[in-house]
This record gives sequence, C-alpha cells and structure tokens, in this order.
Amino acid sequence: MIELAARLGYQNVSVAQLSAHAGVSSATFYQQFDGKEECLLEAYRVVAARMFERMQPVAAEAVSSDGEWAREARAALGRLLSAVQQDPNGARVLYFEPLAAGSRMLEQRRRVLEEFERRAENFLLSTPADGSRLDLPAMALMGAMRSIVSRRLRANAEDEIPELASDLVAWVESYATAPGRKPWSTGPNALLPATRATKRPATRDAQAQAPGRLPRGRHGLPVGVVARSQRTRVIYGTAQVMMSKGYANATVADIVAAAGVARDVFYEHFTDKHHAFLEAQQHPTHFILDACSAAYFSGEVWPERMWNGLSTLIELIVQHPALSHLRLIECYAAGPTATRRAEDITRSFTIFLEEGYRYRPEASELPRLCSQAIGGAIFEVVQRHVARRDYDGLRRQLPQLTYVAIAPFTGAENAASLVEELSARSARRRK
Repeated sequence: MIELAARLGYQNVSVAQLSAHAGVSSATFYQQFDGKEECLLEAYRVVAARMFERMQPVAAEAVSSDGEWAREARAALGRLLSAVQQDPNGARVLYFEPLAAGSRMLEQRRRVLEEFERRAENFLLSTPADGSRLDLPAMALMGAMRSIVSRRLRANAEDEIPELASDLVAWVESYATAPGRKPWSTGPNALLPATRATKRPATRDAQAQAPGRLPRGRHGLPVGVVARSQRTRVIYGTAQVMMSKGYANATVADIVAAAGVARDVFYEHFTDKHHAFLEAQQHPTHFILDACSAAYFSGEVWPERMWNGLSTLIELIVQHPALSHLRLIECYAAGPTATRRAEDITRSFTIFLEEGYRYRPEASELPRLCSQAIGGAIFEVVQRHVARRDYDGLRRQLPQLTYVAIAPFTGAENAASLVEELSARSARRRK
C-alpha cells in the first residue's frame, strides 16, 4: 500500500493491484483487511510510528544557551528530515493520502496530528529557562513542515530535504521573544472576540457568483451568454456535490442534477468528472488574487497591508464554502494534478510577503524559506477550519494569521503590538 499509494495515489489503487504487488491472492488480502481503506489505515500507522521514532526531542541537559539550543534544534530537525529522505514513499502516504480516504482515515489522521503537535509544542518549549521564548503555534510549525517537505517530495527532490534544517530553525527562531514573556500567538488576543466575528457583507463579483437559471423557451440571449451560464452552473454544481458527497463518491449524474442542466450540456463543456473538478478549482483563482491584491494595496504600511489581504482572503473563503472545500480539501482526493495546483495557488500568495524582507535591516538576512514556511503555516490553519466547516472560527483567526505572517520580519513582540492595534482599528471601523 505504501509503495502503490505513493506512486499512483490512494484513489487509483485497487485491491487487485495491492494483492498482485504484494504477491498474495485477493482472498489472502481480505483475510487481513476489510478493504483498502483499512489497509491504508495500517500503512499510515506504520509510517507515523517510524516518524515518531525519529522525532527525538531537543536534549534538555545539552541546552544551556540560545546558541546551544539552535545547534540541538538543527540536529533534531535534521533527524526528522533525514527520516523523510530515507523513506520518501512513507512520507508521501503520511502527508498526501489521508485526505483522499474515508472517515476512519480522517479520524486516524486527526489523532496523529495531535501527537505531532504535542511533540512540536515540546520542541518550541525546549529553549533554556533563562533564554528567549518561541512564540509560534505548534499547528503553524506543523503546517510549515508539511509545506516544505511536500514540495520537495512532489518534485522528487527528497535529497534536498535534510539540507533545509538550518533555514527552518532560522525561521522558527524569528519568533523569539524575551525570557519570561507569555506566548501571544496562542493567547486570547490572537483571536477576534466572538462578538466581532459577525458575518459581513459579501464581496461580490460576477465571475465569482453562480448564475441563476436562464429563462425557459425562446429568450433571444446570445449563444456565448448561454454557454457561459451553463458552464458556470456546472462548476458550482460540481463544488456543491464535492462538498456533500466527496470526490470519490460524486458522479456526473450528481453534478448535472445540482447544476440543473442536461447531461449532454455537461459533456459539451467537460470531458468527465475530473475535468469539471479541475475547472472548478481554477475558476475563482484570478478573482481571489485580484480582490486580495486590491485589499493589500489599500493599506498604508506593510503590516496593515498583510492584515487587509488576509482579511479579504478569509472572507472569500467563508462566503464561498463549497468552492473553498473543493479547492482546499477535496483536491487531495482528485489526484496529483489537483493537489499540485492547490499547492501552486497557496504559493502564489507568498508574493505578498516580499515586502517584509525590506521592513527592517534584520529581515533582509532571513532565509527565503521563510516565505514558504509562512504560507504553509497559514494554509494549515485555514485548511483545518474549512475541513471542520468552522467558518466563524476561521474569521476569528485573523489576528493570529497576521502575526504568523509578519512576526519574522517585524520581530515577534513588535508583531503582537501591531496586530493588536490593527485589530482595535478594525473593530472601531465596524461600529
């Protein structure tokens, strides 16, 4: 399962292929497993256990200063990254395949992520007692790791992974605060109060909205208008079906019914379900980038620009739950093309971080890996809220996400102050 899922993707693996690859009969397979999802569950457990064995904590007795902590931290991350390099197929199963499976697999993934986060939290808390503290959510660290590793695995560049430990530690250290200071990023001020997380008017654009049905009978509309309406309805119908049934269980018949079009209309625009999925995934991209760019450049200073851009991105995700679910969750079940496209979309937003490297002299010395780490960290938080359909909770995360984005460039303590000021200013505008 590990080998085939890594090479073909879980959805494309059959029990017959598994049995043949393992050199056993299908009857023998079913003596061991109820089906292929149970086999993936066991494979996932095996891979996670291997990774946990390599996630040795920073040795407390070997850390007496920030300098020694950095050396120990690089060694600890180096061991974990080397494990990924030595078992790339296992890492692909760990990072890519769980979201393509069913509910049991998702529950197992949740438990494994909780254990990873517990260990990540221990890593962040391992600095010397009289040294600086690292003010970074463990979930953000895990998201950064996943993004950095996934990109290399997809490019078959696992040989580069162990070399990233030093740059990754440099990014983590950029969230350092004074000794004894309470963490801000996981405190109450890192969330908008629930009373502020009220639904605001949606940002509207014709390209981002599902059209209504065309008039029956003769209407005299141009052929292009009719075709565009039909195509867009199929795109939104695809998103609705993916959210309700998931990619694996969705059919063209489901999409046609949700879109309110004839089956032959579907095939005039799309070759199959996968083609419709990819087009739905791409459909709002330009609109989202345009809206986020306009919001970003409306700010006077860079931290405010990041706040505005992230606020707009979150609102667009909240206002279009079906398309957001398709783009952020179901992409993993739709195959490697959809997954790569999702990663490319996430990567495109790191362009807004470029100004940060010029925010202060110290920022120019940060490794460029910071942009990818921040993008992965933000994506992790967003994705988990979308997977749970917790859109109000996602709105409340705006201060924390802005902090994660700007802290390496402004300094962690300054970032907390800036975000609190931006949050207060935003609240005043809404009153």
